[in-house]
Amino acid sequence: MEIAPRFSSWGRLFDPRSGSFACLALVGAALSLLFWFFDALIGQIFFGERSFHLFPVEPTPHGIADFSLVLFLICCLLFYSRRAHRVQAARESALQDALQKAEGERARLEGIIEAMGDAISIQDPHMTVLYQNRAHQELMGSHVGRRCYEAYRQKSDVCSECHLVEAFNDGKVHRGELNLPLTRDNRCLEIIGSVLKGPEGDPVAGIQVVRDVTDRRLAEQEAVALNAVLTWQALELNQANRELEAFCQAISHDLRAPLTRIYSSAQELQGYGKVLDDDGKFFVSLVNEGCIQMEALLDALMVLCRVTEVEIVSAPVDLSAMVNELVAQLHQADPGRKVQLIAPPQVMVQGDPHLLLIALENLVANAYKYTSGVAESVIELGSFSSEEGERVVFVKDNGAGFDGARRDELFHPFRRLHSARQFPGTGLGLATVRRIIRRHNGRVWGEGEPGCGATFYFTLNG
Repeated sequence: MEIAPRFSSWGRLFDPRSGSFACLALVGAALSLLFWFFDALIGQIFFGERSFHLFPVEPTPHGIADFSLVLFLICCLLFYSRRAHRVQAARESALQDALQKAEGERARLEGIIEAMGDAISIQDPHMTVLYQNRAHQELMGSHVGRRCYEAYRQKSDVCSECHLVEAFNDGKVHRGELNLPLTRDNRCLEIIGSVLKGPEGDPVAGIQVVRDVTDRRLAEQEAVALNAVLTWQALELNQANRELEAFCQAISHDLRAPLTRIYSSAQELQGYGKVLDDDGKFFVSLVNEGCIQMEALLDALMVLCRVTEVEIVSAPVDLSAMVNELVAQLHQADPGRKVQLIAPPQVMVQGDPHLLLIALENLVANAYKYTSGVAESVIELGSFSSEEGERVVFVKDNGAGFDGARRDELFHPFRRLHSARQFPGTGLGLATVRRIIRRHNGRVWGEGEPGCGATFYFTLNG
């Protein structure tokens, strides 16, 4: 087992290509002996000098000088050979390192190209395909070594609309789209052509990127169709708003006038109390109450219409100040009730002051109304940040509450969850609140339980 390494080391020792000192010494000694031998042989044969066997033993001064000169030249030659070998070995090592580095860079570049996902090919100025990545081969087929116009388009000459030819001509990036059955199904392809320039600035190769944009084009078409539908719906909404405005005008003028006459007549009938019996007086009072309720309903409808029409003016609004003022007004109208208001010093939001006042007026009025049967009424205003980072404002009370299973019905017009005799109202307050909050691009919702109060939350993003 030890013989092979020993012979291997001796082989390297006597190998002239190894450039070792022992090798050079042995080669120099061998050349010197050969020179000495041939010099003696030539001297004896051609010049009749001493016999051949005496030349190495008793050399002449002239022979010693020649031998020394030749020995010096041989040493110089051997040392030069050793130096040249070292330089060559260093160059070969540097070349090998450069080749390995270039191969690594090539592998990394190919990995980057493959990871991009686009179909990429490289072509020379004669439009011959030099390289195709895997995506390009899957999309267009393998055509390395062929002319692109022959492989892709089955033509005998360069395509007139070729973007890569334009890139070769002006050195710029050119792009375009093809909607042709190139890949067995009609796909929309985006083609981008650019050039690689050499050290002198001349184009040496062209890069062509083929990108499948069918899904993007389909999405754009769907977006266009959706925009058309939204435009049509917006026109319909504007028409509905105009009709609603006309309806409000009719309510304001055409319906209010006969209502006023009915109410005035009922007031006059109350003066005939001596003539009317108890049933007559009861019916007259019903007419009066109905007129009052109808008047309130018309006012609520007008507010709901104005909320839709008015233009929003955004400004900083302190909701705490608004709620304090609203509760003070309710207490002034009903001084016999005691209501505790819990509110922080400031709840600042951004929105339309007039519309937010209407929304809070409805929420606070509801809280005030539905806590009328509670001994100690409490109304609370507050805010917090949701998990999504939204600012949420709430108005909470400890009143009658409502059935949580029917909370989706709260904000529909004229949809009531309590008896009108127990809690009178128009049924439009929360619908007005929802419309105001939606105009601020926000959300509104309610939570509650029967007998445990209710809480209404809203966000403002306008």
